[in-house]
Amino acid sequence: MPSFVKSALAVLAVVSTLVSPPTPSAAETLRINGTGAGLVALRPLVAAFEKENRGVVVDMEKSLGSSAAIKALSRNALDLAVSGRPLKPAESAEGLVQQQWGRAPFAVLANRQVRVTGVSLNELAGMYGTSSARWPGGELVRVVLRPNEDVDTKLTRSMSPEMDRGMSAAQTRKDMLLGITDDEAFELVKKTEGAVAVMALSLPLSQPNAVAVLKLGGVQPSVANVASGKYRFVKEMHLVTRKDASSTVARFIKFLDSKKGRAIAAKHGVLVTGVK
Repeated sequence: MPSFVKSALAVLAVVSTLVSPPTPSAAETLRINGTGAGLVALRPLVAAFEKENRGVVVDMEKSLGSSAAIKALSRNALDLAVSGRPLKPAESAEGLVQQQWGRAPFAVLANRQVRVTGVSLNELAGMYGTSSARWPGGELVRVVLRPNEDVDTKLTRSMSPEMDRGMSAAQTRKDMLLGITDDEAFELVKKTEGAVAVMALSLPLSQPNAVAVLKLGGVQPSVANVASGKYRFVKEMHLVTRKDASSTVARFIKFLDSKKGRAIAAKHGVLVTGVK
């Protein structure tokens, strides 16, 4: 091959490397998990954040629950955990920090075949306290419980002294349904005739018309009613990170606290109270 041809080909090769688009670098992954009620509210927020941050991919698998996600975070298997409870002292001692995200209405959910629009707190306590309770349509009430140490159980007990006693009675019965996680409990309400449970509103909002959301004491559980003080039963949501959290984690948390982030969260069941 003539030398001038070799030279021309060499120059062409160099030029092609200069004008060719660079190979895209691998996207940064942000690993998030936690309570099911928090994750369903985060999903639309994640979609909006990824749209604005093309170099970031959020990995959010099936819910581990608050405690398991916090443990995974402490072992560097996650970058952020959304928790339905505050950190325990031992968890803080492992270098974890928490920020309050917001409050979700803690709502009474029933199987969609139940033909009532609301219950009173005393009526709800009676459903928990006896095995013979029936809905007005005749269906046997099937209470869906959570583990005794779960935050939802504690929140349900705190609704009133009667609910506390009703919960104690329900936990002694052998006919109770038990959902270990938010997702499991929600699925039990969906598929079980006469089922009832108290859970964060973000879950039914993520699957419209899957269950019935009941008024409690005549008040509809909603973010607006929580904000106004009309509805007083809430589940707090916390964001948990390591002390050495990356700038990407900080950017995501800042997005959650933005005007856009607050609006999306409110639409999906979380009143953002301020990331602080």
